[in-house]
Amino acid sequence: MSRSNRRRRAYTLAELLSVMFVLSLTLTAVAGIIGPLLRSQSQTQAKVDTVQAAAMAFYRIQRDLRNSDAAQLWVCTIGPSPTCTRPAATLTTTQAIVIQTAYQNGTGRFQLTTTGAPFWQGATIYWVDSQGNLDVAFDQPGSYTVGNNLTQADAQNAVTDVTTRGGMQLARFLQQISLAVPGAGFGHSLSFQMKAQSTVNGAYNETTYDTDVETRN
Repeated sequence: MSRSNRRRRAYTLAELLSVMFVLSLTLTAVAGIIGPLLRSQSQTQAKVDTVQAAAMAFYRIQRDLRNSDAAQLWVCTIGPSPTCTRPAATLTTTQAIVIQTAYQNGTGRFQLTTTGAPFWQGATIYWVDSQGNLDVAFDQPGSYTVGNNLTQADAQNAVTDVTTRGGMQLARFLQQISLAVPGAGFGHSLSFQMKAQSTVNGAYNETTYDTDVETRN
C-alpha cells in the first residue's frame, strides 16, 4: 500500500459545518425537553413549600377562632406602639390577630366555669413578622384579669409583650392574614383568610386559604 493511501483524509469545511448544524439541532431539542421539566420541578417545589408552610397553621388558627368569642377579637398593628381595633365587617388585612382564649397557657386544657362557659385565660396572638413568618404566642398581659374579656388595652399590651420577647414560628412564606366579623360581633360568624407564597428558582406560587367559622360565644 502506498504512503498516500495510508494517509488519513481530513474533514472538509462543508462536513464540519454539517456536523455542527446537526449537533446544534440536537442540543436545542434536548434543552426544549429538559427546560420545561426543570421549570415544572421548581413550580412543584414552590407549591409544596407554600402548602406545607400554611396548612397546619391555618388549621390551628381555625381551632382558636372557633373556641373564642366573635365579640372579643382584635386586629392589630405591630411595632413599638401597637394599635388594636375590632375587625371590620369585610375581610381586612392585618399584621396581628389577638384571640381571646380559654386554653391554659394557650395550648393546655380548655378551662370552663362552673356554668360551662369558657373561663378566659388570656390571649393567643398570631402575627406576621418582618421576614414573612407567621408567629404565635400566648400572653396574659399585666393589665388583664383571668376570667375577664380582653379590653383594647389588654390586646395592645399582649401584642407588645409577644413581639418583644418573640414567639413560636408556625409557618414561613406568609403574605398576609385577614379577618372579618360581620354584624359587629353580635353574631357568632366570622371569616378568616390567609395567603402564602413561595418562590423556588424563579417559579412563584401563591395559595389562598379561606374559611368561615362559627365561634363558641
